[in-house]
Amino acid sequence: MSYSLPPLPWLRAFEAAARLGNFTRAAEELLLTPAAVSYQVRQLEQRLGFPLFDRVHRELVLTRLGQTYLPSVEKAFSDLSIATVSVFGDRDRQPVRFRCLNSFGHLWMIPRLRSFQQAFPGIELQMISAAWAETLQPDLFEIDIRFGDGSWGDGHVTFLLNDPIIPVCHPGLALASKEKDLPALAKAPRLDIMGVIDTWESFFRTFGHPVPQRTGLQVDQTLSALELAALGHGHALVLQSLAQPYLDSGRLIVSSSRRITSRHSYHLVTSGPRQALSQDAAIFCKWLIDELSGSGAQ
Repeated sequence: MSYSLPPLPWLRAFEAAARLGNFTRAAEELLLTPAAVSYQVRQLEQRLGFPLFDRVHRELVLTRLGQTYLPSVEKAFSDLSIATVSVFGDRDRQPVRFRCLNSFGHLWMIPRLRSFQQAFPGIELQMISAAWAETLQPDLFEIDIRFGDGSWGDGHVTFLLNDPIIPVCHPGLALASKEKDLPALAKAPRLDIMGVIDTWESFFRTFGHPVPQRTGLQVDQTLSALELAALGHGHALVLQSLAQPYLDSGRLIVSSSRRITSRHSYHLVTSGPRQALSQDAAIFCKWLIDELSGSGAQ
């Protein structure tokens, strides 16, 4: 099979120049001179028959066609890099360090790490648990899995998942009537998670029910709320992806079919664009995105 492709060095020069914004920085990354990078990009433009950049002073601005072409070029190099490492390995690998919230790490990540290791046995992972999202520290970890509104300025943010919030409880606390679930929940013991924005108050208001007074314990982490709920201490209002292991095991049941949309979402925060990460880190990020989008976090 023949491929209608320009020379790969020209494409590499175009991708680097587009990502870094000028020929000088692209040249430093590619170990070439700026003149050589500029020449390769011009050769590519002549081959394609269309300009890919507008030269504005010393900076490069992608044309409309350049903007359309770039994602496919980036994906092609990313896929080729991942395939090469997956098949042949890398002698100079460093561990992929990532951070995530305790609840996400214990309830979503850890159960799936074996499948990742089986798919990519040569990649070493280092997981750092945290109670709250803090500033990204590239010298300690270059990947952060956060839950929030995505308005962080310390890294490159990629949306991962918006998860529904559901009420759950021990089977022994099951509500007697689904038709009267709101009044029953209002009278039942409920666990509150401090620091979240989607609270029981939000839940009752969403469905037009008067907000009841607090009736149970308050905890600072979802993991604690789930464990207490599984021991019968009350109903918990939690993200479905985090409750799923408890639901699958039967330790918890869904209290009510009502659910609310979370105002926060999971995001991937990296120290730079994913194309600029190490090959192993890029593989891990792609796996994470595929797992979340493919399984719906179930």
